[in-house]
Amino acid sequence: MGLFGKKQKQQKNDMLNANVTLYACRKDGSDVKFLAEKWFASVCKKTKQLTEKDFCLVLQDDTEIEIHIMDKPAEVTAQARGMVQYFAQAPLENEIVKKAALQQISLFCCIVGIGFTVDDNQERTDYIMQSIYGLAEDLTAFVLYPNMYLYDASGKLLISIDGKTDFTKFSPKASNSILERDVEKTEQDDIRIEKNIEKLKQQNIPYIEHLKACVYEKECCVWEKTDIIHRLAAMFACCVVAEVYSYDMEDVEQKREDMIATLQQKYQIYDFLSDEEKAYIQQPKQEQHAKFGWRYECCMVLCWALSLLDFQEPTEICDAAEIGHILWNNDFESLMNLAERRSTEEILQMQDLVFRYDWACVDARIHQKELPQLNGEVVYEWHYALNWLVQAYGITDWDDVQPHT
Repeated sequence: MGLFGKKQKQQKNDMLNANVTLYACRKDGSDVKFLAEKWFASVCKKTKQLTEKDFCLVLQDDTEIEIHIMDKPAEVTAQARGMVQYFAQAPLENEIVKKAALQQISLFCCIVGIGFTVDDNQERTDYIMQSIYGLAEDLTAFVLYPNMYLYDASGKLLISIDGKTDFTKFSPKASNSILERDVEKTEQDDIRIEKNIEKLKQQNIPYIEHLKACVYEKECCVWEKTDIIHRLAAMFACCVVAEVYSYDMEDVEQKREDMIATLQQKYQIYDFLSDEEKAYIQQPKQEQHAKFGWRYECCMVLCWALSLLDFQEPTEICDAAEIGHILWNNDFESLMNLAERRSTEEILQMQDLVFRYDWACVDARIHQKELPQLNGEVVYEWHYALNWLVQAYGITDWDDVQPHT
């Protein structure tokens, strides 16, 4: 990436050190490295391990981003209590937000210190900070600056020591990892993982032997057929809107209105759109068309879960026409009669396999390796939909699903 071209030696002296800290709602820091490598994959040359937990990312310009992890409960709790006492002094007029912010701080259970260098290239700095905020989103983390301004992962100021906030109301977020990791693994969980690793070996796809499942049998909760159909129809509506705009059709606004009206009549989609989907359908934005166009792959996953289509290997994009044939030629009632939800075990088996596919794709990008067996974009969307299907980490809101973990 051009922003990270090698610096001249004399220019390195002009670089300054910068530090931010992520306070995460995460049981531990076991996935920080994986997620950091994901967010910096396009500009990272290699990763160097500093200690058992700490590491640094060596960028293409030979500068480094050092990442230090603190996740021992006693140490994190002590720091969180100190932060609560510190921010309790903030002269924030909105006492409700202040109280909620202090509650949020008390829920932090993993601290990630990030140190890096900046120069006069603002685009480079912006890229690094955007990647850090992406990492914060994946970790359900908040970003603390040295001036003691605490931001959420979207960049909104939660609380500052001088009494500022961007919120009029705020609800604390608890750790998804806490909710999902205190679960006993079953023999079937081990069998499932072994079966998927064997498949990866046969396909010559890289894998980690000790990579745990992100959802175990005892915590898995697959949506009912009714819920899957509602989600499929809502998502499909966004896909067809993206397609209309992407192909620069004539009378695009009228076509959008007509298609949405038809899908509303067939599936009552407005009752099941996520907040992000509803905003897109009502006011489509150019920069979002590609994102929602890729969601055909999520539709493919849900069609598979309903036994309406079979999976192909994730090397090619799905056939959107096949999905369209199903949705346009049915309505909710007829699809309920036509569909049959696959078993929980079959869905969980596929979720675990695609979870491992996704790790392999990220690893290939980090190390700039070819992986022709997998299309990373397709795998990402499959992982997203499958995580929603099994309610990974207890997340039920479509917009809050966490792929890559």
